[in-house]
Amino acid sequence: MFGRSNNTALALVLVCIMLVMSVSGCGPTEEPTQPPEPTEAAVQEPTQAPEPTQAPEATQAPEATQAPEPTQPPEPTEEPPMAEEISIVIAIPEDPAGFNGHVSDTGYEQLMMELVLVGLTDLDPEGNFFTELAAEIPTLENGGVVMDEEAWTMDVTWTLRDDVSWADGEPVTADDVIFTWNAISDPETGIWAEGVDYTDSIEKVDDYTFVVHYNTVYPNYRIQFGGENFAVWPEHYCDAEQGYVSWDCNRQPLSSGPFVLDEWEIGDHLSFSRNPNYYEEGKPHIDHVDVRIVPERAVIKTMMLAGDADVFMWLTAMEADDLLEAPSTDVSFSPTSRWVMRLIPNLAARGELDPVANPHPILSDVRVRQAIRMAIDVDSLMEEIFRGYSEPMWTEFFRPPYECDIPQPEYDPEGAKVLLDEAGWTDEDGDGIRECHGCLNAEEGYVMSMENMIYAEFGEELELAQQLVAEMLRGIGIDLELSIIEGTVLWADYESGGIEQQGDFDLNMWDDGYPGIDPTDHLWFYYYSSAAEPDYGWNVGRYMSEDFDALLDEAYVLDEEYRKDVFCQIAELLDQELPQILLWTVFDANGYSTRLEGIQSSVNDLVTWNVADWRIVEP
Repeated sequence: MFGRSNNTALALVLVCIMLVMSVSGCGPTEEPTQPPEPTEAAVQEPTQAPEPTQAPEATQAPEATQAPEPTQPPEPTEEPPMAEEISIVIAIPEDPAGFNGHVSDTGYEQLMMELVLVGLTDLDPEGNFFTELAAEIPTLENGGVVMDEEAWTMDVTWTLRDDVSWADGEPVTADDVIFTWNAISDPETGIWAEGVDYTDSIEKVDDYTFVVHYNTVYPNYRIQFGGENFAVWPEHYCDAEQGYVSWDCNRQPLSSGPFVLDEWEIGDHLSFSRNPNYYEEGKPHIDHVDVRIVPERAVIKTMMLAGDADVFMWLTAMEADDLLEAPSTDVSFSPTSRWVMRLIPNLAARGELDPVANPHPILSDVRVRQAIRMAIDVDSLMEEIFRGYSEPMWTEFFRPPYECDIPQPEYDPEGAKVLLDEAGWTDEDGDGIRECHGCLNAEEGYVMSMENMIYAEFGEELELAQQLVAEMLRGIGIDLELSIIEGTVLWADYESGGIEQQGDFDLNMWDDGYPGIDPTDHLWFYYYSSAAEPDYGWNVGRYMSEDFDALLDEAYVLDEEYRKDVFCQIAELLDQELPQILLWTVFDANGYSTRLEGIQSSVNDLVTWNVADWRIVEP
């Protein structure tokens, strides 16, 4: 899932961005004044040409005929390793909201963040941890993790590299990590993030060492200060009083990563240049990255085929086929799956937050949710729309090491009709759409009609899938009105009028899944009762289950066998209660120019996760 915003929020963002632009606009005006110095230098050297002109000796026939010497200026012109700087173009359909994936989650924020900021650790495409700011990953074995089994708490000691600096030359230290975490966990101006509920405090040991004190055993500690959403922010540059969600440095970041933001022209482009102080020696291999805002995906594809763009994110099946057929483009597929397209039923009445006091008139009955799943022919959707790139998926637990044996649900529209009859939804007036006649939570005669929303950014294939799902559900007497919403509106925060956070929907369809190998935070985020609180999590369907909460609490241990058993109990519970109806995997693939080497799609992060390693292999 990726997205957020409303008109007010957008207006605020635009104001902030205009401020950013006014600041970034000052930078270029200073740089143009620098060229005169080089040009003066250039004039001085020619004026010294009298010495070369004194070389009538050099005009002697032998040397003159050896014109190779005068043609040695090609070597000065071969200085273009500096002049002919290496640039690439990444095309995306909309501006990011900023550089912070915690605050807004369209995916473009994370894409940008990887260009300029780093965390302590990250995950490769296979789900393996690797270090960025961290000198090593703490474990029980190396003494970095210390458990108190009696109190069931743990302390984790992190040591940072001492050779990483911000773009202004200040070192990146433990103070920056602690500053960032305190900003995130601030009850007034912070935001929910992985591990925030389990972290009591962070204690500084020295400039490059700190200890995290947990109030429980937290298995996902290795990626708490890294991964696709978390980056370390500079204490001396970001304004703590503005708060993590609102601070200006989210739109004008100070770099610690491979590139530095030079310019952001809203609606047109973001320009980045190579960070000469990047801590990995010799990297990045590319001098400039130009991120262009191109709203139409068809135009981006045309740019790719014409050689005018180098990276095209999150391809659809049709786009992947087209780029694979062209000689100048290729497609990078993630080696593992993560994203699962899901139908999210709102268990509370539209606009309400309490599913017990105000249940949804239709979807609050589990029999209705079961009937909906039975009526959707996922195999046909895969065949007709997704060209073999996707496959049916019905459980969160399909990835190692936590795979659970949950049988694939049967496509059974007749059985679905029987369930709806039993639930008190029948078609008495013969118009093909059922009404409530003895149902649980609706008035007599209430029509079985709802709205189903999808997010616009996915593209044509999801629109087709939405239409086919509507046809299948109409076949069992459920009427769906279809809506396509911008992700920035669908996923905005509560105060900004976010549709999901405010509960103003019946059914939504979008894709997500957990990064890496640990599903605990993902499960809490989407299903735990506390995560139904607006802006605290993403349990926007308002699923409240004491059984689920108790089971997930049991999963916070380091014993892998025990955890697997608990997760499979959770898998069975979710399969029975269907707070979300999982449908199919969404493949992760990115298009790229064949002149680009080193690009590798990953479901554990955005495609720019290893941008410092990218190279141009053809001019």
